[in-house]
Amino acid sequence: MMSGPLDIEVLDLSRLLPGPYCSMILADFGARVLKVEDTLRGDYFRTMGLAGGFETVNRGKKSLALDLKDPRGREVFYRLAERADVVLEGFRPGVTARLAVDYPTLAELNPRLVYCSLTGYGQEGPRSLRAGHDLNYIGLAGILGLTGLPDGPPVIPSVQLADLSGGLWAAYAILAALLVRERTGRGQYIDVAMLDGILAFLPVLAQSMAEGRAARGSLPLAGGLACYRVYGTADDKYVTMGALEEKFWAEFCLAVDHPGWIDRQYGPDQERLAGEVAALLRSRTRDEWLAFFEGRDICLEPVYGPDEVAADEHVKSRGVLAQGPYLGVPVKLSLTPGAIRGPAPDWGEHSSEVLAGVGYSDLEIEALLTAGVVKENGRSR
Repeated sequence: MMSGPLDIEVLDLSRLLPGPYCSMILADFGARVLKVEDTLRGDYFRTMGLAGGFETVNRGKKSLALDLKDPRGREVFYRLAERADVVLEGFRPGVTARLAVDYPTLAELNPRLVYCSLTGYGQEGPRSLRAGHDLNYIGLAGILGLTGLPDGPPVIPSVQLADLSGGLWAAYAILAALLVRERTGRGQYIDVAMLDGILAFLPVLAQSMAEGRAARGSLPLAGGLACYRVYGTADDKYVTMGALEEKFWAEFCLAVDHPGWIDRQYGPDQERLAGEVAALLRSRTRDEWLAFFEGRDICLEPVYGPDEVAADEHVKSRGVLAQGPYLGVPVKLSLTPGAIRGPAPDWGEHSSEVLAGVGYSDLEIEALLTAGVVKENGRSR
């Protein structure tokens, strides 16, 4: 098998979760990703106390600690950009221009360069210069306001939806731009906003939101339908029912000896129907119900606690949670599979190696380290 489909060089100026998640996807499929960090503290994610997060999304990369505010540091970056395929950055609009590492500057050096800016609100618009994080974006997108019970407050999802979708959209856009470059010979600029990206995850909700018909807890796929809900069991655990198609719902109703429920699947009395289903499912434990429904086609599965997920036989068979401290590659390519290609780097771990690779002599590297323009393993000379 081939080693990976992406034989490209990526310069990643981004920090925290969205950008590094994007470049992690590229690295898993063979891209050589250089994480370009500042010389003050490096990626904030290293020291934020979110266990394992930095290591997971920065696996398989190298790190250069470089002061882009210093002309000598910019010269290093220019040499790297001349031979790079992709630059990824996550600064607020205008920052890269002030640092003179923006797309127009670098495209003069390398017209084949694909340059992706991944920001919260995009390069234009009333909010473009504002700081933000995942919670802000899903709040603005209406997702937070629609998550939770009708009479309760919005519920914060445990997964950073906008951050991760932004990283996915950026990877998708970069690959599309690289494909165009194969045909035209030229790179291009990409503007990815996390707010835009999470808004694009609303195809089922967009019309009802626009018409003012969306309300927390009442949406068909968020608590409005009895056949598509979370139900408690006798042992205070939960199951998910996703019996949307008539055949699945009918199978469930017949299995529990309630054929009269079949025609009520999409009727007007959803709360009453859900109450009846809830009372039934409260009569046995979660595992008793799972055993009872084994082999039946009804889309009913357990709600796992965190400790149960990795123990599930199907989850283990797919390998996503079987990679030690890392998550596995979720996409399976038969000829060019993705793979974890190494651990996350220390801050500036590869600085001297990278400088030597673009033509700096040992004396020049030593001078840059001594001046603090470059750091290695978090230290100057």
